[in-house]
Amino acid sequence: MKKINKKTLWIGSGLCLVLALGCGIGYWVASGDDEITYREVLVEYGELTVGLEESGNVTVGTTEQTFDLDLSAYTGGSTDSFSWGQGGNIFQGMGGNSSSGSPSSSSSSRNLVVEEVLIKEGQEITKGDPVYRITEESIHTIREELRSDVSDAEVTLAKTGTQKQMTELEARQDYETNVAYGTLADAEYQNAVTALADAVADKEEQIADSREELEELNTLLAEKQADLEMEKKVLENGEYVVDTTEIVFDAYGWITAENAREEAAAVVEELEATIEETTDSIRDKEKELAELEESLTGAKRDLELGQIEARAQLDKRNLAYQTATEAYNVSVERSDFDAQTAQADYDDAKGKLDEFDGYLTDNVIASGYSGVVTEVSLEAGDTVNAGNTLLILNDYDEVTVTVSVEESELANIREGDSVNVSIASYPDDEFTGVVEDIGESAYNSSTGTTYVEISVKLGGETSKLYEGMTAQITFITKETETVTYVSNRAIIRENGKSYVKRRLPASEKEPDGAIIKQEVTTGFSDGINVEIKEGLSEGDTVLIESKVSDS
Repeated sequence: MKKINKKTLWIGSGLCLVLALGCGIGYWVASGDDEITYREVLVEYGELTVGLEESGNVTVGTTEQTFDLDLSAYTGGSTDSFSWGQGGNIFQGMGGNSSSGSPSSSSSSRNLVVEEVLIKEGQEITKGDPVYRITEESIHTIREELRSDVSDAEVTLAKTGTQKQMTELEARQDYETNVAYGTLADAEYQNAVTALADAVADKEEQIADSREELEELNTLLAEKQADLEMEKKVLENGEYVVDTTEIVFDAYGWITAENAREEAAAVVEELEATIEETTDSIRDKEKELAELEESLTGAKRDLELGQIEARAQLDKRNLAYQTATEAYNVSVERSDFDAQTAQADYDDAKGKLDEFDGYLTDNVIASGYSGVVTEVSLEAGDTVNAGNTLLILNDYDEVTVTVSVEESELANIREGDSVNVSIASYPDDEFTGVVEDIGESAYNSSTGTTYVEISVKLGGETSKLYEGMTAQITFITKETETVTYVSNRAIIRENGKSYVKRRLPASEKEPDGAIIKQEVTTGFSDGINVEIKEGLSEGDTVLIESKVSDS
């Protein structure tokens, strides 16, 4: 913004700010249509506070009214992403996609249609005034779809209530099962490990018995083999005697030897059969022992793995036991959440229908604000959906003036500070001002000075202001000085000089007293009062001039 008319100022304070201790009004006809009125004010002597005066232009804010009615379709998202299988894991399917919701249409296709525009740009309207008429057909279509949404949401709500009961029942059963298993977990572990240890011990006992039997067979084999060697010698002796004895000469000796040989041969045959049988038995027993040792290895492996599995099962049972309450609560809370979501979905669908019915009174959209229309955003035949801009109005709660201030003058200016405001077009009206924002520094290369843009928010009767009006903003610096001063509005500036108007004493020619211009020398000003250095004294009376139109 262009920087203009900067100077150091002074602002009146305390009781000395009372300017008009008495006044007299006279009239002077300036033209056929206007009257000039005068109000008397006194020149005061007191403290003024130093300030900084800057000029800027009024900016009137705007308010945008949008169509904020939610016409989106019901999606049935409360229970469809949750699996409720009887006896199954209640957490199965969490996070899945919704599939059973039955929206009647997508939200993008739910559009109202403008039948008639009831406002125009520049028109001043009041909150509640009709701005658009909507077609009956589009209203009826959307109302039916919203009613269908309410019906779908009501069905889902009932379904969710039943599912909630099922979930709580399953959660209770799981809780009781986990508590029961947790109570018996140690006994279950001991039984499993003991059974496996007993299997190992049984195999070890069988192996010991088998080894003992094998040792006995080996002992028996050794004995029979020794007996066989001895009987073979007896047989050899008997055969020798038989072969060397003549039966004719020694019949008795030969018969005795033959009997001994036959008896020894029978014993040898019997021993050989026994040894063969014993050898077979030893071979079978060795095979049996190998199988038992292999079974023992398997049993030990089963014991080792069984202990790990039993320990894992014990830990699992204990964990389930310890977290049984928590798992129950999670299941119940999940079902509560889905029931609450279903209820919220139903309430939302019902609320949309109720809001829709209440929003369109007599098929029209009403203005939500008061002000002057600066933009009409829609035409007849246009569609209306959530987020669409309907119209834009002046926002007189957001009237600001932005001025440029040299960076060196910022020491006593803070956001939130009150400032004096003077609007040239409304010299008799009072406006307030508060520093709303202090911008970033910007260097002006043409002047070699760094400036800061300061935004001042105005208060008072701002509805009478227009975009671009000139305003004087005076920033107070809180330094005071005792001086003679008068109202700024009493000063007339012409050709670089300052004047005031005064009334002369009454005379025969001028019963009301003639009005004259008197030159004065002014000093600093606060935008309300100005220092008088020369030309007036405390107690003097000056006139403030105003024009009143007859039209």
